[in-house]
Amino acid sequence: MIFKCKICGGSLDVNIGERTAICEYCGVEQTIPSFIDIKAQEIYNIANNYLAHNEFDKAENLYAQILIDNKSDADAYWNILMCRYGVTYVKDPATEKYIPTCNRTLYAPIFNDENYKNAIKYADEKQRVLFEANARIIDDIQKGILSVSRKEKPFDIFISYKETDANGARTKDSITAQDLYEKLTAEGYKVFFSRITLEDKIGTEYEPYIYAALASSKVMITVSSSKENLESVWVKNEWSRFLSFMGKDSEKTLVPLYIDMDKSDMPDDFVHMPSYDMKTDGFEQDLIRGIKKLIPLPVMLLERRKKRNKILKRVGIAAAVCAVICVICAIPWFMKLPDYNAAMQLYYDKNYPEATWAFADLGQYRNSDKMKEKCELSWRKSLASIVAVPYELSYSDNIYYITDLGSVKQYNNNGKIDNSVNDLSINEHGRIASLAWGYEPHALYEDGTAMLGQSEEEWKDIVQIVGPQPIGLRSDGRVIYSKTKLSTATQNEDWLKDTENWTNIVSLEYYGQPGGAQFLIGVTSNGTVCKVQTEHAGELFVDDFKNVKTCLMTDFNICAITYDDKIICENNGSNIEYKTDKIKAAEIHGAFYDKSKHYLELLKNGELYIDDKYVLGDICYLKNGYALSKTGVLYSYDLYTNTFTEFKKNVLVNDEWK
Repeated sequence: MIFKCKICGGSLDVNIGERTAICEYCGVEQTIPSFIDIKAQEIYNIANNYLAHNEFDKAENLYAQILIDNKSDADAYWNILMCRYGVTYVKDPATEKYIPTCNRTLYAPIFNDENYKNAIKYADEKQRVLFEANARIIDDIQKGILSVSRKEKPFDIFISYKETDANGARTKDSITAQDLYEKLTAEGYKVFFSRITLEDKIGTEYEPYIYAALASSKVMITVSSSKENLESVWVKNEWSRFLSFMGKDSEKTLVPLYIDMDKSDMPDDFVHMPSYDMKTDGFEQDLIRGIKKLIPLPVMLLERRKKRNKILKRVGIAAAVCAVICVICAIPWFMKLPDYNAAMQLYYDKNYPEATWAFADLGQYRNSDKMKEKCELSWRKSLASIVAVPYELSYSDNIYYITDLGSVKQYNNNGKIDNSVNDLSINEHGRIASLAWGYEPHALYEDGTAMLGQSEEEWKDIVQIVGPQPIGLRSDGRVIYSKTKLSTATQNEDWLKDTENWTNIVSLEYYGQPGGAQFLIGVTSNGTVCKVQTEHAGELFVDDFKNVKTCLMTDFNICAITYDDKIICENNGSNIEYKTDKIKAAEIHGAFYDKSKHYLELLKNGELYIDDKYVLGDICYLKNGYALSKTGVLYSYDLYTNTFTEFKKNVLVNDEWK
């Protein structure tokens, strides 16, 4: 009899009575059904074709039809099991052999499934051996998927849509879904959107992350412009699985959205659900308002609150006593006192970002608004840069710096010019706290207002500015960047697009040449590092950085200091790591193609070293080759002579550096 291979679709020439066969095309051994009816054989081959093309639900229905006439067909039970677990075979590039992978995760072990038990019950000896061996492989895959998925942080929302059409082009569904993803993310929700969420994964690794997102998301949104797209294999795989989760969790909700199609074309499963036309006026506002009712507290905000609660537990006996008083007395004033004490402790520990967010959550409680401003100012000062070099003049001696009066001066060594810069002095925003280099310097004032060079653009609530574009870090831990071209050499802002998804950022570091290779890294509150870069900018080895407190980048080289006093330095394409509790700041200087690099280290006691050789004392600040003494003397590092020379006096020294 002729059967179709379940893996590659090739023909299997099987003698009557045989229950296993090896496909001569793909080499996979598989079981054969026990029936001899021609009609059943046709149904079987169609079902196999569906299974090979990942249309698991259609295949399962046909295998179930076969069991109606032959309830002892072990192969049919096994094939239903394969559909339930979404098992497909992919070629291993290393061995050229086909190996199973799972596209549907079930929490229950495969050995407990009734279909598996029936397959074993009705199998002959050769089939049983094959079933048991494959079941062990699938069970291991399932355990691996569940292990990875447990480590994933929960999602609020899952967006299901068809990414590409038959020609491989991006669908309208995908573009529409991404607009929705960006709006929901801006509202603070953690959203699973495969185009972005899975962009650093390969296809065989998708399932753990899809399963984790399906299991944790409170809301699924389907976006479709046609019935065909909504019922395509992988889209249906997602929403049908979510419906299964809904059957076990009444708090989950599916929201079907459609555009340029008729509501009547929705699947039968959606009949009893409200579906929404995305072209209706006010649709987005209504959708977001509805989601806020379903998910009052987004995951990102919930994670931040959980982290502060952990810190709260370590505040001590006084906070615990206050918590007890809150429970006993139920007085609103006391109920917020533990959170207030925890926020104060964060401030005393100089954890200014977390303290800022904690006081922001407290609102008008006691002096929380004033303390929030105080924390922001300390955070701003700790990240400040006092020197800016215009990039068109980066190889000259033309430099801007902040004086001890909080104004800006321009210094040109060639002409011995040292003039105050108009409009960059003390004003209604206070003193200038930080500079970023550009065609004209971008200035950040003490109140968090950023003035962007020659542009009239202003930013508010900023704690750090970097780069010529420029790029800013907001006090809510999000990144902002200018979409206005401030110079003909400024890079198109598209390379910064991914920063819009960054959250809980506590500091930024930028290095590069506008119009060329550029890097931006962001350190998060949990010590991980995010990065973006322009095309062809090369590799920056920060993906495995953990527990990071600060990063400094010069000449495309990076040094990181961790919370447990480790120093991680890039060294000719790899990272070196060592432990010390003495270093306050560290930099590497030398072109990325030059193996002779120099290491600058500022110790906590104020001593400055070059390649382990002492050069200066009483130093409180080191950044981009500039060292500042506690008395306001600025020193400049010369890579070619490998020395520091005195550059200016009466330079700004803020209290966060001492």
